[in-house]
Amino acid sequence: MNDEKATVILRLPSTLSAYSGGKSQLSLQADTVEQLLDDLANQYPLVWEYLCVEPGHLRSHVRMFVNNQLIAGLDGLRIALKPGQEIIVLPSNGDA
Repeated sequence: MNDEKATVILRLPSTLSAYSGGKSQLSLQADTVEQLLDDLANQYPLVWEYLCVEPGHLRSHVRMFVNNQLIAGLDGLRIALKPGQEIIVLPSNGDA
C-alpha cells in the first residue's frame, strides 16, 4: 500500500519568498494541482493565503502554469502532475 505522491517543484516569484522562508522553489508532494495546494497549505500557510481564497480556489490575481498551461477553474485543479514537474506562479500585472 504505497501511497507516495509525486514530488513536484512550485516556483514562486521573488515577491513571495518573504512568505516561504526565503525560498523561491518549494518541493511539494502532489499528484494533482489540487493536492499541491493542499500540501502548500500544510507546509507554507502564508504562501497559501497569498495564492488562495479558500481550499481549491486560486485568487483572481494569481497566474499558475503547468507545462505552459494556465490553471483556470476547477478543471485546472484536476491537472495531473508528474514527478519532478515544475509548476510556475507568476505575479499578475496588478502586483507592484
